[in-house]
Amino acid sequence: MNIEEEFLKLDKDYSVFPHEKDYVGIYKTFKSAFDKDVHPEIKTKILEIEKEGYYNDHGVDHIKMVIDRVSKIITCLNPSLTSEPEKFHISPYEIFILLMAIQLHDSGHLIGSRVDHAKKGKELLAKFDPGNILNTSEKLIIGNIAKAHGGQEDPIGKLQPIDMLSHQKIRPQFLAALLRLGDELAEDLTRASKFLIDIDQLEKTSKIFHLYSASLDSISFNEREIQLSFYVMDKFLIDKYPKKTKSGIVQEYLITEIYKRTQKTFLEALYCGRFLPEECRFNKVRVKINLVKSSDHDEITDPIGYDLKENGYPTLEKNDIFQACDSLTLHGGQQIDGDYLSSLIKSKLQSV
Repeated sequence: MNIEEEFLKLDKDYSVFPHEKDYVGIYKTFKSAFDKDVHPEIKTKILEIEKEGYYNDHGVDHIKMVIDRVSKIITCLNPSLTSEPEKFHISPYEIFILLMAIQLHDSGHLIGSRVDHAKKGKELLAKFDPGNILNTSEKLIIGNIAKAHGGQEDPIGKLQPIDMLSHQKIRPQFLAALLRLGDELAEDLTRASKFLIDIDQLEKTSKIFHLYSASLDSISFNEREIQLSFYVMDKFLIDKYPKKTKSGIVQEYLITEIYKRTQKTFLEALYCGRFLPEECRFNKVRVKINLVKSSDHDEITDPIGYDLKENGYPTLEKNDIFQACDSLTLHGGQQIDGDYLSSLIKSKLQSV
C-alpha cells in the first residue's frame, strides 16, 4: 500500500472528506507547488550549508522516500481507508493531514537553521497559503505534526492523542510517529552523492554522512523488527573522517558512524513505538554489514551482524523522582516531598 497512491484514487469522491471538500485537489495543488518551488530550493539551500557536515539529499526524492517508508509501516497494520471489520482504519482525511505534514517537514530549512528547521515549517506554511485554502486549525495541526519529526524534548508526547478537526476524529500523535519514524528510515544509497564521493569533491566533514547513506543498501520490516543491510567498501574502512559535533571536529571511522546511526534508529523506533499500534511497534533493529573488496567486489570476511534490542532489567533515565515528574513540583518551585507533606498535615490538624 502506498498512501499517496491510495489517497489520489479518491479524486472526485468528496463524500469521504469533511464538508465534502476536494482535499485531493488541495493536496495536488500544494504538492505541485512544493515540488516546483520548495523542495528544489531546500536542496539548493542544503548544498550551501553542506560544510556543516550533516546533510544529504532533502529534495523531491527524499519526500517520495519518506512516503514509501511511512506506507510500509502502515502496511503492517493491514489498514483500510474505509471502516471494515478486522481492519485498522485510517481515514482519508488523516491521510491528507499526514501527506501534507510530510511535504512540509523539511521546508523550514529555507528560513531556519538545521537546529530550528523543524519549528519553522509552520511559519512557512502560513506564508505559503495566503489564500487560506487550508483553514486555521488544519495549518496548526499539520505544522505541529511536521514539527514533531525533530527534537528530543518529547515533541510527539506534547501532541494530543485524539483531536477533532473539521468534525472528524484525527490522531496527531499517531500521525506524527509515522512521519518521524518514516523520516528516520528514509535513508539508503540513493540519498548519497555517489559521483562526488567518487571524485572526492565532498566537503570533508560531510563525507562520512554520505558514505553512511551510500553503504546502506536496503531497509525491510519483518515481524516487528527493522532490518538494515549494509555493503561497505574496504577503501572506506581504513581511514578516519572529520565529523562536526557539538564539542568540535572529531575523527571517526565509518564503521563507528554505522554503529552510532543504527543505535539512533533503534532509539527512534522505541520512541515512536509509544504512539503506534502494537502491530507496528518495532522492538528490534537487526543489522548486517557486508565488507567488500574494492578490487573484485568479493567478501573480505564474514559479514558483521548484530541485533539492537532491550536487554536486562530496565533502569530509570532519571533517578530523582522530582526531575522525572514535573507534576511533583508546585508552581513556586516547592517540591511535594516529605517535609512539604508533614508541614501541610500539621497545619491542617492545627486548624481543626
